[in-house]
Amino acid sequence: MSKSKRNYKKLGSPPSQNSKKIKLSPSNHAPTCDDSTCTGCDVSEIEIVFTTEDGQGEIELSPVKLLHLALEESSKESSQEHGGGVAKRLFDMALEGFDKLLKKEEKEMESKEETVKDKEKEEETRPKVATKQTRCQYATCCVAFGIYLPFVEYIRKGVEIFKQIAAEDVCYYDAWIGLGRARISLAKIEREMTQQSDLSEEEEEEKEENESSITEQNSYNLATDALDKGLSILRSKDKDKYMTESILVAKDLKEYALSINHSKFNDYTQKILSQAINYLQTCYELDSKKLDQNNFAQGIWGSCLYYLAKLKTNQDSNDYIREFKLLLNSAIEKLLKAYNDFLEKDRFTEILGQAYILKTTIESDEEQIIEAYDKGLECLKEAYKLFPDNENLRDQLATLNVFDSNNGNEDLEEEEEDEEEEE
Repeated sequence: MSKSKRNYKKLGSPPSQNSKKIKLSPSNHAPTCDDSTCTGCDVSEIEIVFTTEDGQGEIELSPVKLLHLALEESSKESSQEHGGGVAKRLFDMALEGFDKLLKKEEKEMESKEETVKDKEKEEETRPKVATKQTRCQYATCCVAFGIYLPFVEYIRKGVEIFKQIAAEDVCYYDAWIGLGRARISLAKIEREMTQQSDLSEEEEEEKEENESSITEQNSYNLATDALDKGLSILRSKDKDKYMTESILVAKDLKEYALSINHSKFNDYTQKILSQAINYLQTCYELDSKKLDQNNFAQGIWGSCLYYLAKLKTNQDSNDYIREFKLLLNSAIEKLLKAYNDFLEKDRFTEILGQAYILKTTIESDEEQIIEAYDKGLECLKEAYKLFPDNENLRDQLATLNVFDSNNGNEDLEEEEEDEEEEE
C-alpha cells in the first residue's frame, strides 16, 4: 500500500493554533483505472501532518486530541469513506500515541521505584504502572475504535483495561463508568453481528439466539452495576460532571435498545429504555432547571419515551392505553425542545415526526388526528431532505404518497418551489 498525501482543509476552529494537512500523491492510480482525467484513485495509506497556523512548522498532537479529532471526523464521513479515510487514520494515530505515552510513563515510574526494605531481604523493588488516567483514556480510545470499525476485539480490550483499573482503585469512577459504557457497546455490537449472521436451520438459530440472549443480559447487568458504582461516586464529587455522564449513559442505552429489533425481547428492551429514563429522571431531580435547558438531554429523554410508548402499542388494557398516551405526549413535548434548538434539530427531526405519526393512532378527535399527521409528515419530509440516503424513511414517505417511488425527491423539490413562490 502506498503512502498518499494531499492538502486537507480542516472544518471548524481547532483549539490550538494549528492546521491539518493530509498529503496525497496525485500520480497513484488503481490498476483498473483508465480515466485520462483522473488525478489519483489508488487506495492508499493517508499521512496526516499537523502544522502551525502559518504552515511553517509541524507539531505533534496529544493522543487525547487525536481521539477527539477521530470522533469528529467519523461523525462527518460518508459510507464510502468509512474504514478507509481520515477518521480511520486518526484513530490509528491516537492508538499509536497512547502506546508511546504509556511506555514513556512506565519508564518514568520505573525510574522512581520505591525501595521496600524487609528484615529477611536486603532490598525489594516495586515497579509502578502508568497513570490510571492515561490507561483510562487508552481504553476509551480502544472502545471508540472498536465501535467505529466495528471490531469487538478492540472493545473487549477496552473492557479488560477498565476492569484492571477498577480492581486497583475501587473509588476511581472514570474506570467504573468507562467499564459500564464499554460493556453496553460490546453487547450492542455483538447483537448486531449476531442479527446479521445467516444460519441455515431455524432450530439452531433459535438455540444460539437464546444462549446469546442469556449471555447478553448478564453482560448488561454487569454494565449497569459498574455504571451505578461509578455514577454514585461521581455524584458525591462533581454534580455537573455526574449529570453530563448520566446523559451520555442514557444515550448509549437508548442506542443499545434500538439495536434489539426482535419482538420476543420486548420486555428486555423496555427494561433498557426504562433504565435510561431513570438516569435522566435522577438528573432532573438533582437540578431540574439545568436539565430542562439541556436540549440534547431533552431529545434523548423524548426518544426513550417515544420508543417505550411504541413498544406498548399492542397492549389493549385501559391502563396501558392511558400510560401509552402519557408517554407519547411527554415524548413529543421533550422532542420539540430539541427540534427547536438549531444545534440539535437535525438529530431529532425524524423521531419527532414518527412520534406525531404514532399519535394519530390514539387520538379520537378528527382535527387532532389531522393536525398530528400534518406535523408528523412535515418533520419526516424535513428529515429526508437532511438525510436523503435514509432508505427506510424514503420507503415510509413513498407509502404515505409523498412522492412517486420512481421519482425520488422530485415531488419534495416541486413542493419547495411552490412554497417559495407563495412567499
